[in-house]
Amino acid sequence: MKAVVYEEYGGPSLVADIPVPELPPGHILVKMAYAAINMRDLNLRAGLFRNIPPPLGTTAKTVGNEGSGTIVASTDEQQTYPIGTQVYFREGYHLPAGGTWQEYVLAKPQDVLPIQPGKDLREAAALRTGYQSALVALEIGGFQAQEGATQLVLAPAVGSAVGNAAIQLARVYGAPEPITTAGSTAKAEKARASGYQNVIDLTQESIRDGVRRLTNGAGVDVALDILGGPYMPDTIAALKPGKTIVIMGGSAGLQVSFIIFDLVAPRKKMLPLNLIFESPEVRWSALQRIDRLWHEGRVHPLVDRVFPVSEAAEAQRYFQQDRPFGKVLLSFE
Repeated sequence: MKAVVYEEYGGPSLVADIPVPELPPGHILVKMAYAAINMRDLNLRAGLFRNIPPPLGTTAKTVGNEGSGTIVASTDEQQTYPIGTQVYFREGYHLPAGGTWQEYVLAKPQDVLPIQPGKDLREAAALRTGYQSALVALEIGGFQAQEGATQLVLAPAVGSAVGNAAIQLARVYGAPEPITTAGSTAKAEKARASGYQNVIDLTQESIRDGVRRLTNGAGVDVALDILGGPYMPDTIAALKPGKTIVIMGGSAGLQVSFIIFDLVAPRKKMLPLNLIFESPEVRWSALQRIDRLWHEGRVHPLVDRVFPVSEAAEAQRYFQQDRPFGKVLLSFE
C-alpha cells in the first residue's frame, strides 16, 4: 500500500510502498479516502515533539491526525460497525500502525465515528481538529455555545481551519457576525465574496483599527489568537475590559511583546489552549456536538485543495507557503 513516511526528523516526506497492517482481534481496517494536513503533522516530522509519547508525539514514521474512509475488514466481535461503513477518525496519533497518511489504517472501533450516507468524505476528513479546537476555545473564552448567543467574537485568519470554524460556530448559535482577518487583499475579497462580512484586510489596517471601526470603539467579547507574533498586542487591545483572549497558536511568530498594563489595567484575561492537553471528556463533548451540527448541515468545513498522495511533498509545501483558504487534503482514491 502507499504511505507517506519519513526516515528521520527534519528529513523529507517520501511516498513508499509498505505492507498492509495485519488485523489483530478487536480491530478494523479502514481504506482511506482522504487525509488532512495539519501543522502538527509537520511539527512532528520536524522533530519538535521527539521522544514525547502519544498523543503529543508519535513513534510511527507515518503521521496524520485526521481523515476519512471506509471499513474494509474487521475482527471486532461486537460488530460495532459493519464492513462498508464510512467513518472518520477521532484521533490519529495513538493508532497501532501509524497515522492517517497511508492507504490502509489499522484502528479500533472506538477510534472512529460513522458518517451518514450522502455526507461528503472530503468534509469529514477536514472536520474534527478545526471545529473541536474552535468550540473548546470559544467556550473557555466565555462564549455561550447555545442558541441565542450574544457575544461578539474576534476569530482571525478566515482561511484557517480554526478561524473559519469559529466563525461558523458563532453563526450557528446566533451570535453577532464575527470579526475576522485576511492576510492579503485577494483573500479578503474572496472571503467577502463567500459571505464573510466583517473581514479586516491586514495589508490595509491593523486588527486594533479594524475592530474599532467595526464596533464603533466598543471591542469584542471573546478573542482567539491564532496568529501570535506582532498581531497579539492588537488582539488584546480589541477586547472589551474584563474579557478573555485565548492563545491558540503563533502562525505569524512565536515571540510576542506587549505592554503588560494593556492586559492588567482593564482586567483582561489571557488563557492558553492546546487541545490535546484538555481532558478526554472535554474533547469528546465538543466532538459530539460538532458531529451533530455537521450531520445536520449547519457547519461545512472548507477544503481549499486536494492532492493525490503521490504529490504529498507538494501538498505540504502548499499548506505551509501558499496560505490556503481552507484545508489541504491528500487523496487515496
